[in-house]
Amino acid sequence: MDDTLSPAKNKADSEMISLLEKLLKKYKILITTWWMFKNIENQILSNFSQSVNLENLFLFPTNASKMFQYVDWKWIEDYALDLENTEIELITNVLNKAIVDLDLKPENTWGEIVENRGSQVTYSALGQQAPLEAKREWDQNKKIRQKIRDYIKDDLEKFDVAVCWTTSIDIMKKWIDKSYAIYEMMKRYNIDKTEIFYIADALFEWWNDYVVKSTWVDTKQVENPENTKIIIKELI
Repeated sequence: MDDTLSPAKNKADSEMISLLEKLLKKYKILITTWWMFKNIENQILSNFSQSVNLENLFLFPTNASKMFQYVDWKWIEDYALDLENTEIELITNVLNKAIVDLDLKPENTWGEIVENRGSQVTYSALGQQAPLEAKREWDQNKKIRQKIRDYIKDDLEKFDVAVCWTTSIDIMKKWIDKSYAIYEMMKRYNIDKTEIFYIADALFEWWNDYVVKSTWVDTKQVENPENTKIIIKELI
C-alpha cells in the first residue's frame, strides 16, 4: 500500500482511486500491507465511490496474518492468525530489552515504539506517528535494523522477524508473510501462479515484499504510486 498505491501513511489520490475502481471491474485485487485494517480503510477504502465492485477486492493487513472480504455490503474478517498473550509479552520484552542494550532510544519519538497489532508486534524506531521525513532519514541502509534482528533472533526463533519499510521490524508467527496472501488466493479461487501479477516498492532482498518472489509469480518493482498508475493503465 504505502509508496505503491498511496504516499506513505497518506490517502491515495483521486486518480489512483479511479484507476483501482476500473481495475476491479476486470480483475481480483489483493492489498497486503504491514498496516492494520483501519489504515487500509483510511488510505484506500474511504475514497471509493458507492458503485465500486468491492467483491473483487481482498485485504491482507498485518503482513497477511489477517484477511478481510466484502460480503453482504460489509467487510468481514475471514481469518486472524493472532498471537497468544504470552507470545506478545515475550516479543515486547525482548524488543524493549534490545532497545536498552543497544542504546537505541532516540531523543525524540512520536507515538509507540513497540505496538501490539494482535497478529503482529511492530517495532518502529521513532514511534508510529513519526514524520515521514524523519523516518526516511533514519537507517537508510537497514544496518541498524539488521543489527537488532541479529540481536533478537535467537530469543525469538519461534517467530518470523522481518525488516520493513523505513524504521520498522515486524514480528509474527512463522511462515506468515506477504507470500501467504498469494497462496491463499491461489488456493481459494483456483488461481494459477501464472495468472498473478504482484506490484510493490520493496522487492529488494531482506525487505518485506521480497518473500513474494518465492511464490514464482510475476513481480514488478515500483518506486512510487505514479509508477503503479502507469502499470494499471496498461492493465485496463
